[in-house]
Amino acid sequence: MRNFNFEMLIIAFVAASFLWTLFNIIKIKVTGIEAEAVVTRLEEHDTTDVDGLPCEYYEAFVRFQAQDGRMVNASLLNANLFLNVGDWVRIKYIPGREDKPVLV
Repeated sequence: MRNFNFEMLIIAFVAASFLWTLFNIIKIKVTGIEAEAVVTRLEEHDTTDVDGLPCEYYEAFVRFQAQDGRMVNASLLNANLFLNVGDWVRIKYIPGREDKPVLV
């Protein structure tokens, strides 16, 4: 019984994290400021999936000019597999939280 409760706690934490990230992405897409950004680098990360199988994903970093004129370097919250370094993309961000933009 104790292991079951711990497993349920872990599942609830993972589900809450997923929903929180999804909520933030939707909020930024609806209320965010749109800008053009260039992909500056891709970082490969190795991890395991829920079955313990190895998998990899890429974290995309972009550079863009914020509404106040500052140049911002940030990691995309919702990068996709088809990005390459040097690609220009449309993003949205929340003022004051420019470090977490999303692809439009």
